[in-house]
Amino acid sequence: MEITIQIDQKNPQFILPNSATELTQNKRLLVSLKRLGYSIDSGNIHIPFEESKKISTLDQIQRLLEKFGYSRKLSEETKANVESYEREERYFEYFTEMAESIRNDKFEEYPELVEQFKDFQTVVSEQLTRTLYPLQLLSAFHMSFAQNSCNFAVPGAGKTSIVYAAYSFLKNLPKGDPRKVDYLMVIGPISSFAPWENEYLGCFGQNVKSQRLSGDSSISRERKEEHLYSGNPAELTLIFHGGVDTLRKEITDFLTMNSTMVVVDEAHRIKNPDGVWGRSAVEISKEAKARVVLTGTPVPNGYEDLYNLYQFIYPFKFKKILGFHYPNLVELTKNSNPDSERVQRFTQNISPFFIRIKKRDLNLPPTKEKIIEVDMSSYQREIYDFIETEYVHSFRSNPDGSVKEILNRAKLIRLRQATTNPSLLARPLKNSLLNNQAYGEYDPNSRYADSTDEFIDDSEFFHRVTNYHKVEIPNKFIEVQTVVSENAIKKGAKALIWTIFIQNAKELQMYLEQQDIQSRLLIGETEQFERESIISKFNDPNNHDFQVVIANPFAVAESISLHKGCHLAIYLERDYNCSNFLQSKDRIHRVGLSPDQVTEYYYIISSNSIDGIIDYKLREKVERMEAIIDEDIPLFRRLDDDDETDLIKALILDYAKRS
Repeated sequence: MEITIQIDQKNPQFILPNSATELTQNKRLLVSLKRLGYSIDSGNIHIPFEESKKISTLDQIQRLLEKFGYSRKLSEETKANVESYEREERYFEYFTEMAESIRNDKFEEYPELVEQFKDFQTVVSEQLTRTLYPLQLLSAFHMSFAQNSCNFAVPGAGKTSIVYAAYSFLKNLPKGDPRKVDYLMVIGPISSFAPWENEYLGCFGQNVKSQRLSGDSSISRERKEEHLYSGNPAELTLIFHGGVDTLRKEITDFLTMNSTMVVVDEAHRIKNPDGVWGRSAVEISKEAKARVVLTGTPVPNGYEDLYNLYQFIYPFKFKKILGFHYPNLVELTKNSNPDSERVQRFTQNISPFFIRIKKRDLNLPPTKEKIIEVDMSSYQREIYDFIETEYVHSFRSNPDGSVKEILNRAKLIRLRQATTNPSLLARPLKNSLLNNQAYGEYDPNSRYADSTDEFIDDSEFFHRVTNYHKVEIPNKFIEVQTVVSENAIKKGAKALIWTIFIQNAKELQMYLEQQDIQSRLLIGETEQFERESIISKFNDPNNHDFQVVIANPFAVAESISLHKGCHLAIYLERDYNCSNFLQSKDRIHRVGLSPDQVTEYYYIISSNSIDGIIDYKLREKVERMEAIIDEDIPLFRRLDDDDETDLIKALILDYAKRS
């Protein structure tokens, strides 16, 4: 029996005419219909829906009928009313086959694709003032063709340019083409807003009319709704991941009224299908004309991280694409062997719908790295040796951290503080860093309470620590000033200084100012408007208001490029987190550099200290992580970035040699 599905938009409900007698005889089907709140009137089944859940309700009805063996069709009015669903149903199989050919750059046997690629290149070359490299062009063609895709390119690959190229093609399609879009909505971190606006200028040679719906407390809800219900809205809408839920209905209405490409930037933030951010993003995506996911770290914790990303790009077909339920993906992660048959099958299932540009594909210009060992002063050495001796003794009794893992981590932080600036030891551990989630700044100390700060009960030691700032300038500060002066200031160049500890950033800035070197801070407490001004000036080679930026990797972790004006990074200290370290390096080593531009990294290390252990072990970890990054689906879980056990063991061995 064929069941017709009609829509009654005035009394929001779907109607299955003349079906009550047949369908209510199936008790299992009837249970499901009860969950949908069905009613019967004159032999017709009526199923109500909320406007925001119209598509998902229709999807449930379709799947139920299919499950119980009924053929079904949508009335013409229903088709017109749920265009996005119908379009996905109609084009899915074709897009799947063709998108995989594009992804693998093997579409020469499809004459229609060859011609479409030529047309695509013509439009992009006419619309964009920026020239894309071949892999960017292929990625953009894949994105515009499928309209629903994931881009897992590594940081620095130019994902924003890829999106704008795809968007320009879809925007310039003739009226009446079902693929045509007119607007772009980006869901991303607040730090990404300025880059999206600036890159529009870089790609199209003109400023974009944009509207931010997050990050500015002066924008009232009325102003946001005015934009979303405007007959002539701004071309680019920007909203924070966490802001979608409070405007879910308004955004859904906006997408229903306007043909829009919706992009989720740093999409790993919506990976939790049960989280508010993930659920709201998926819900509004059902009315989008095109859907794009961007993230350089698709599965840091497990294959299950992809579940919600694919639910976003194909909200009606994601289960068919994945071929695995969420618990199955969790189980797949536990196996974590990339060569297993199940992992290979999963990768094959999802491969038509994503593009991944790897680091080696970028052909970036060379880098130069230099380690500078600095001797501690006798005063600092006494402080460091004292706490290292005490801590190593406790590590030996518990090297795996199984009993006091939190205390062991706290002690490692204290040792890192002592190698750079013993003044930090006088501060409560949980306050040594600034925790600001708004900018993605992660504070490893925030997990510790004062009671866990198992410090050393020695009055003379405390006196030395509290008076350190009165006695001397840390030798690392002096060495940083020398490197900056010789390699940046004298050459009219710029330098980026990375520091883990917020107080170090502030004290180093004061010291450099005393040496007539102007700098700015990019830390969590830096206000958004000031942050954007600093980045803009720093990226401008002709602006010399200041030549140095001191940054915290937790505050400058996503969506920020600093390579346009700076090619020199100095690390005052590093932690043992490999992901943070590689991301910080990528801030200035990205697509867009001239082939002969050398990017330099200087690592300032206190000799005979934990600094050397971190440098050695971090290099080992980088080698392992880079091998994982080169995989199609890089599962970073195989390298536990938070496990510091091997660092403790290496410190114990090194201490024994030095002693």
